[in-house]
Amino acid sequence: MKHLGELQSRFQNFILQPENGEEISWVSGAGQASSSYRLSVYANAYVSRLKEVLENDYPAVHMAIGDERFGLLAERYVRQHPSRFFSLRDFGYRFATYLDEEVGTIALLRDLPWLSELAQFEWTLGLAFDAAESMLLDEQDMASIPADAWPALQFEFCPCVYRIDHKWNIPSMWKSLTADPPETVEAIRMHGSWLIWRQNMVTRFRSLDEDERLILDLLRRGGTFNDGCEILASQIDQESVSMRAAGLLKGWIRQGLIADVVRAY
Repeated sequence: MKHLGELQSRFQNFILQPENGEEISWVSGAGQASSSYRLSVYANAYVSRLKEVLENDYPAVHMAIGDERFGLLAERYVRQHPSRFFSLRDFGYRFATYLDEEVGTIALLRDLPWLSELAQFEWTLGLAFDAAESMLLDEQDMASIPADAWPALQFEFCPCVYRIDHKWNIPSMWKSLTADPPETVEAIRMHGSWLIWRQNMVTRFRSLDEDERLILDLLRRGGTFNDGCEILASQIDQESVSMRAAGLLKGWIRQGLIADVVRAY
């Protein structure tokens, strides 16, 4: 068994780092194919399969930079971050961070400062789609809550709900790049906050106004409905707070964002 473990370790080292010149006398050279050729088949297949995974997870990034540049970036990522996951679904989770870290060091990324944001957006879409199912609160549930309980209410949002910030027009870029056929699009500096979620097995996203972003972030951190109204009061007229809060809450319920509500005290 010890011998088997050593063989497995050597095989893995060659697959992950064939350029290191691993001594391969432990591989039979009998037959028409040499030992190095036999191993290279596995090494190349490993890299190719993981590059395919990244292409499937990041179609807009792939379309934006083309086969050659995407292939080079994907291979570097595979070499630097070999898979340690049981499921290939998780393999590309660091790709956006990798692009952000390498933007100043890899020549082919220096004119693409928006690329990591596009990758982050695509990955978050996938996370929202794959998130666990949960119960959904409806308007009848809310109507049954006593009026004196509302200030202390805390809201539990569904696992599929994500919020991200962008410095570029990423959602419009993504829509154009994934259209059939793809459309020409220009990267434009455009700060914004976006909500991403899944509804009826469809991944959705939309922009957030500043007051909605603030109250949404607060409630997702465990703030109460009363805390949220105070946030709104700092953004809009006092007279409009209750109507705005009710409108936001109704919209979140209809969009399937809220799983449950509890009383904090």
